[in-house]
Amino acid sequence: MTPTLVHRYSWPIAEAIEHLLGEDAGDAGAWLIRVEGDELVIDIIIGDIAQASAEVVDIEHARQQRTSNEAAKINTAAPEADAAPTEPPRKGGPLAQRAAISCGEKGFWTFIGKKFGVEVQTAEEAAAWLKAQCGVNSRIDLDYDEGKANNFHEIDTAYRLWLEGYD
Repeated sequence: MTPTLVHRYSWPIAEAIEHLLGEDAGDAGAWLIRVEGDELVIDIIIGDIAQASAEVVDIEHARQQRTSNEAAKINTAAPEADAAPTEPPRKGGPLAQRAAISCGEKGFWTFIGKKFGVEVQTAEEAAAWLKAQCGVNSRIDLDYDEGKANNFHEIDTAYRLWLEGYD
């Protein structure tokens, strides 16, 4: 089963450290926070941050060599903070909505039969025909592809004119 991120909590580090450690946090210049097994480990660094960082890196390098299997499990289970955000799912916009409404209208089914000679008796059949005519897999694609949108506009314009009595 693929892990699914359900909730993400964000808390400023200084505030979280103070909450967890109270006054023991002191006037820390930096913190090194990691998960070791089932424990949250916080190293408080006071003084020359550059020197301390180099020492911490050496300590961490040695620790990582000893616990590489455990670290691999942690890294695969926890989302990376620097990971690029995934693209949001595409949603249907105004063209997809308009196409869906038209496909549900019995007048559109009749229009398809009279204009294109294709018998349509359900909204699903109308949707399948429209997708084939526009060259899309989903009506959502109409809002993301200008060429496919133009195909839909031609059909929709003809349908609207047909509704007004023009052939």
